[in-house]
Amino acid sequence: MVRIHIVAPYSAMVSVLSECIPLFPSADITYSVGDLQKGLEIALEKQEDGIDLIISRGGTAKLIKKAVSIPVIDIQLSGYDLTRSLTLASKLNEKTAIVGFQNITAGAAAIIKLLHLPINVYTIHSANEVTSLLLKLKQAGYSHILGDVITINTSHEVGLKGMLLQSGKESVARAIEEAIYLIQTLSRQTIINHVMKSLLIEEHRNIIMFDEDETLLYKHFQDFRDPLEESEWSLLHTSLAINESIKEFYTKEQGRLQVRGMLLDKRYKVYVLSRLHPVLNLKGVTEKTIMKKEPVAMSSVPSANRFRLLQHLFKKNEAVVISGERGTGKTFLTRQLHILENREEPYVEIDADVFLLQDLEHLLTKKPRTIVLNQFSIDEHQELLSACLQKRKANSFRLIMHTSARWDEDQLEAWGLKHVHMPVLADRKEDMGDLATFFLADFHQIYGTRPVGITEEAIAYLENVSYKHHIRTLREVIKNATMDEKEYLLSKEVIKSVVETTEQKQTFPINGTLKEMEKAIIAQVLQEENQNQTQAAKRLGINRATLWRKLKD
Repeated sequence: MVRIHIVAPYSAMVSVLSECIPLFPSADITYSVGDLQKGLEIALEKQEDGIDLIISRGGTAKLIKKAVSIPVIDIQLSGYDLTRSLTLASKLNEKTAIVGFQNITAGAAAIIKLLHLPINVYTIHSANEVTSLLLKLKQAGYSHILGDVITINTSHEVGLKGMLLQSGKESVARAIEEAIYLIQTLSRQTIINHVMKSLLIEEHRNIIMFDEDETLLYKHFQDFRDPLEESEWSLLHTSLAINESIKEFYTKEQGRLQVRGMLLDKRYKVYVLSRLHPVLNLKGVTEKTIMKKEPVAMSSVPSANRFRLLQHLFKKNEAVVISGERGTGKTFLTRQLHILENREEPYVEIDADVFLLQDLEHLLTKKPRTIVLNQFSIDEHQELLSACLQKRKANSFRLIMHTSARWDEDQLEAWGLKHVHMPVLADRKEDMGDLATFFLADFHQIYGTRPVGITEEAIAYLENVSYKHHIRTLREVIKNATMDEKEYLLSKEVIKSVVETTEQKQTFPINGTLKEMEKAIIAQVLQEENQNQTQAAKRLGINRATLWRKLKD
């Protein structure tokens, strides 16, 4: 039986593969998800296992072709694939461009012209052109970029929203047919012996080798993805030219890492990388190192006004209290504003209930640009607030507080704080269509769901639904609906079915003992608060120690 392995460069392709593979029962077809280097590593492993042929797509397929000795089939983008993605992108109501090589842009340009879509096309001839072109497009006001995996990854790096051009069922099925035909017409390939390489990988999870000309010979990173810059590798090469063994340490977004280098046979430079414990490991502190720019819904006047006000306060480096009910977008907006103002600088979120004040000095050694105090209460955390305000000027960080309660204006003035209150979803219904479209696009990218649009009737229905946790609940509704929808437009009927079947009803044992009813109420509140004991204790009007004791009883 023919053995084929498909390396999907993005996870949303999995659902398409699950539909296509059963159509070819005469072949043994398996699949994995891995882009570029990860995809190459998968392909090398599968070659060692005796796979007859690899199927992949785009840049990942090109990398694999250069490295393996078995045939590789590239999944092509069909006109149908382009039409589907371009139709979805045209509904986002933000300046959008498609960036890719001639094989993508030629067909895309024809479809865009035919359908009168508001999307511009830019053709590249080398992967080296991608970064500079995307930076120019960002300066020109573009927010969304369509393209292959390399283009999308670069888009995220420069702060743009990337949308992947995905291959549909027809394209994948055509590639499998071609693969089976190719294997049947070619003689069986000679299997290269990888025993030594396998032993090397088993011994070292992360290893890379260069020759005397500093040309890459081999790379296997299990814990990292290209952790060092070219300039850093060059410095390491120079150090090895002087010393036959070296050890260096680096702090990267992927964490703290150690690099050990050795010179073999006076020609080959071999480096072994290992992950070290994080520099920042404090109770109640979360450091966000990789955040993506996302579109912000501002069709409603309340949303637009608050976003502009927060932008103004961020630029002035004011200490700000952002209040609002759970799920109104406090954390999302704060992160997006940080990305807009200080994308490359550290962003830290603190759980004010559990953070230890004596750790503040240690935290500031990380030199965060934005510090967010979550679960903040003026009554319980005055000492923490006072310490943060005192340290702000000397350490140049922005201070943001998230709270579910409004503050007295006299308190705000006394502390020198600015205040922005986030409206509930019911007060910003004009944003419903934008939010639904953003979520729809995300789920299409992540899960490969079918819908690429939403009907006006569905949006009108969504505007009149009650959302317990506002935007967070709306997102869950859209997610579940896209999983159920069989058509390309998300309908009112499917959304209505999801809303009606997922509405939770509080049912407590009224015929039990007081203790049994109390346990049922605590369990319900914990479920609604995603098992966050701090939030549950606040809602129940007890402290965390009391809640913990009741859970233990």
